[in-house]
This record gives sequence, structure tokens and C-alpha cells, in this order.
Amino acid sequence: MVSRRERIVVIDDTEMVRTVLVHYLERLGFATLEAADGQQGLDAIRANKPDLVLCDLRMPNLDGLGVLKILKKESPELPIIVMSGAGLLQDAVGALQLGAWDYVEKPVEFPVLEHALNQALEKAALVEDNRRYRAHLERLNRDLEASLRLLAEDENAGRQIQVRMLPHNHQRFGDYLFTREVIPSSLLSGDFIDVFKIDPRHWGFYLADVSGHGVSSALVTVLLRSFVQRHVASSIESGDDLILSPARLLMRLNDEMARDDLDKHLTIFYGVIDQQEDTLLYANAGHFPWPVLCDGAAVTVLEQPGVPVGMLPRSRYQEHRVPLAPCMSLSVFSDGVLEVLSQSTLDEKLEYLRGLFGRPNVTIEQARQELHLDGLSALPDDVAMLIIQRGGSHGNRTSA
Repeated sequence: MVSRRERIVVIDDTEMVRTVLVHYLERLGFATLEAADGQQGLDAIRANKPDLVLCDLRMPNLDGLGVLKILKKESPELPIIVMSGAGLLQDAVGALQLGAWDYVEKPVEFPVLEHALNQALEKAALVEDNRRYRAHLERLNRDLEASLRLLAEDENAGRQIQVRMLPHNHQRFGDYLFTREVIPSSLLSGDFIDVFKIDPRHWGFYLADVSGHGVSSALVTVLLRSFVQRHVASSIESGDDLILSPARLLMRLNDEMARDDLDKHLTIFYGVIDQQEDTLLYANAGHFPWPVLCDGAAVTVLEQPGVPVGMLPRSRYQEHRVPLAPCMSLSVFSDGVLEVLSQSTLDEKLEYLRGLFGRPNVTIEQARQELHLDGLSALPDDVAMLIIQRGGSHGNRTSA
């Protein structure tokens, strides 16, 4: 017997039937409560908030139909399975019209009952997930409206909002550790980073660089984060797989930015890591310098050009998949790093970045130090860096 967390109230006026049903349900691992009539059943339901009700239709005093009518008002999302005797099909139809989720005929066949229970509980879990994610989306929309208003009204408050929107630093997703840094050239940044769990197998990340600086660019980073979180929630709620496809997601983002006529564009590198296959699926919308992938033996520059999002309507993007070694690092950074380098040519700067980030154990702190970011009083451009690592001596950090 496997213990389950669900509680079931059994309502039946025949003691022997109740005893048999309760014994069977407890063998399946359910916790049970008994009631000899409809009123006792309602009392048990109100007091214990069960996960499912198994209710006979024909009982003295308050019958099953009466229970259904009351629960339809009090607990409309509570799963109720009714039991009807042979020849009482019309009662079962009436019960379904009143909100019963299913019915089984008496004498009850246990395999049929178990199937009905599992179906009802799975459906109830889906209803609860949908309710929770609808509430999550509503909260996201409220937060978005408040964030946009504060960004427009107060740059200091806007900076606090941007910092709060960034993901927690030094997080682990399975075997993978990510660290990040965003250093604005002014109070508000047009660079933004996010990392998020999509499902138990996949997690996504992006580094974006919005054209320009100040409030208008910061507004776009808020809209970008809301766009991505909306599709993460949609994946969980309805199984929509758009968030798992970097190219399709960037195409959708490009379409929305073109439709909204924001007069802004952004470069973005978006990737999805499959923790089961240990692969990276990514797409690049004009982001440069290109990310650097190191597996301890070789260094690869993910050189994939693309059109910035929001620049040209109906732009299309390509997806690429690469394996991730047991010991690896992937570094993504914005073009602000080019502005702080002393090398005279672009090729020399790119070669320096390849050497700096082409180490499996490179850290954000080392990058800050070697780029001399701590010694600069003012940056010519925003700087953002994201490092994702697997294996090596990265230490124990927060898990996600």
C-alpha cells in the first residue's frame, strides 16, 4: 500500500457498504471519513475540507442530490463521485447536471471506482494548477503596471525595481550553477538578465541589451521580463511549449514589439538547458559579442548572427543545439565590456574576451577585476555578464 495525501469523505446510509468502501480506500492509501447521511456528510466536509467526496444518491433525510445542490454553492470545485443503484440511471444524469464529476453503479466494482477516483483527482489537480497560475498571471500584471508607473515617475524607485527583478545570484539548477552581474552606466540600465526554471527537466536564461539608456530602455526590460514570465506560466498551465523553443519565442517577441510600436529594439541571447540530455538549445537575435563556451579542453565562440528584436517585422531566427560537457562554462556578456577594454582593434578585444571567459572556472569576481570595472567611476555603457558552469570547484550554492 502506498500512502497518499488525499482525504475522501464516504457518505452512505448502509453501514456495511460504508465499511467495505472505507476498507478498500484505505488499502489504496487514502485517508477516509465516514458519514451515515447527507447532513453528517456536509458536516464532515465543512470541518475537514476533503479532496474528494464519494456519495450515495438514495439516502433518508438529506439525499445525494440535496448534498450536491448545497456543495455546488459552497464548494463548486470539490470533486464529487456519486453512487447509484441499478435502474437509477436518471438519478445519475440528474446528479451530473448538478455538478457531480462522475458516477459509479452499485454494487460497486472496485477497478471502476479506482479509475473514477484517479480521473477525478487528476482533474482536480489540473483545476487547482489553472487557478493558481491564473492568480499568478494576475499578480504579474499588477506588478507590471506598478513597475511601469514607478519607472516613469521616479528613477531611484525604478533602479530598485530593476534590481529586484534580477534573479537571485549564485543559484543552482541541478548540476548547473549560474552567476550574474549587471552594472548600469547611469541609474537605470538597458541591459537585463534572467534565469528561470521551466519544468523539472528544462530551465531557461537570457541576456538582453535594449537600445539606448535611461527610463525608456528600462521600461522595455520590464516588458521583456513580463513577456517571458507569461510564457513560462503558459507552459505550466496549458502545456504550451513556446518557451522551450528559443527561435519561436524570439519571433513572437519580435512580432509583439513590432505590433506595439515601441520605437525600441534589443539584442538578446536566449537559451534552454535540457538537464536530462545535458544540451543547450539557443537562438541569437543580434547579440554581440558572441558567447564563449569552454569544456575544459576546447573553447568555442557561439558565432551566430541575427537581427535584433523589434528592428524588422517578421524577422526569423535559427535554433542551434550544442552538448554540454561534465566540466564546462558558458559566458554571455553585453557589448558594454568592449567599451572598457584597452585593446585598439575589435579583433584584439574579442581575442582577449575569448581568453578571459575561455576558462571553465572563471568567476564573475575575476571578470570584474580583470576588466577593471571596480576602478571605474563611470561606465561608457551598461555592462552585463552571465556565467553558467557545470562541474569543477564552484562550491555549494542555493538550489532551485
